[in-house]
Amino acid sequence: MNFVKRILVIGLWPSLFASCAGAPDLNSAFRVDSGLFTPTAVIQPSREQSELDAQLLRFYEAWKSVYLQQGCGVNRYFVDVAADGNKVEGGTAAETLTISEAHGYGMLIMVMMADFDPDSQRIFDGMVSFFHDHPAGSTPGLMAWNQLRDCQNAGDDVGGSNSAADGDLDIAYALLLADKKWGSAGDVNYGDEALQVISAIMEKEIDPVSRFVRLGDWVDRVDEGQYARTTRSSDFMVSHFKAFADFTGDDSWYAVRDETYSIMASISRTYSAETFLIPDFIVGLPDNPHPADSGFLEGSDDGEYSWNAARYPWRIALDYLLYNENRAFQALMPLNLWIKRDSGGNPENIADTYSLKGKYSKNSGFDSMAFVTMFAVAATIDESNQQWLDDLWQNINEKSINDEDYYGNTLKLLAMITITGHWLKP
Repeated sequence: MNFVKRILVIGLWPSLFASCAGAPDLNSAFRVDSGLFTPTAVIQPSREQSELDAQLLRFYEAWKSVYLQQGCGVNRYFVDVAADGNKVEGGTAAETLTISEAHGYGMLIMVMMADFDPDSQRIFDGMVSFFHDHPAGSTPGLMAWNQLRDCQNAGDDVGGSNSAADGDLDIAYALLLADKKWGSAGDVNYGDEALQVISAIMEKEIDPVSRFVRLGDWVDRVDEGQYARTTRSSDFMVSHFKAFADFTGDDSWYAVRDETYSIMASISRTYSAETFLIPDFIVGLPDNPHPADSGFLEGSDDGEYSWNAARYPWRIALDYLLYNENRAFQALMPLNLWIKRDSGGNPENIADTYSLKGKYSKNSGFDSMAFVTMFAVAATIDESNQQWLDDLWQNINEKSINDEDYYGNTLKLLAMITITGHWLKP
């Protein structure tokens, strides 16, 4: 799908600013759903499509050569998160081989790159087999979140057989895409596989009453259920939810999408009206959503815009790029204005942890691909960001695969797929 110059007209949201007006005062003027921002055109970097595709393919080939591995059985494939020699973070066990998050990313990448890579379906099927080999303890429809180099699930010390909602959601979406791309009459019935995963997610990882996305299948049985009323902003895969609803006919997924936007709006109005940043973890659901305290689950930045929330701009932008969802546009426009202003228009000044007020952490690094690339996807939603997107794209392409770890490199590749117009819609 080529998003260049696709004009979007949404008449229900009249603009309060002429196109030549300056940026609105985010402190007072803009509020969620106020309709201040009117869409213009979705954009790509100011390069020929052939050049964008060549840059994407070069990085894909580098990523594949480092991270995509065959092993742990005949015709099994997985993403080796430690293949680059960097330490694996995120609470994983020692000797970690892969995690369900990475497996979901890998499956998405293989089906998205099918037009470039003739081996993609064979590898994708091998990733489906690896997924089957490592079911979560609760149900075979979900994946155990952490595997070790001996090809076994990690132990109870890290809840290795628990599920993680983000990996499962991406696996389900990848299966939907495979059903559309290759059909389901071959060795793997992708449509049936997708239905099984989607059903398991709804049963085990979606709150049955309020329909927010929970962290995994484990939240009711750990630490007296203190994590049961929590969601993670990196799981705000609102375009996935629409795709699941459309595919299954289950309107509950529209409720999940609506609840996610409601949580976003509440946090933005109450805690980040100047920036529209969203924290890694949001607690107090459903009645009192607020940022998690420091040290709530993963570390001191749990209530900040940090390594989990970094994916949020990409996840929300997809709902606009694929479905013209205006709630996504209204959430991202002020975020785009803030990050351009805060960074001085220089991608190298983007930090890797911010308070919701927009102050970067004293321990923060800068210019990480896990953050820069996600803001680049968000920039594509409006032509007012053209120079900013061009600068971000140049920064992204100046980085070698050796400059980042699995996380930064994989998010970079997913962002490049999106920005170049190759993200698929079921």
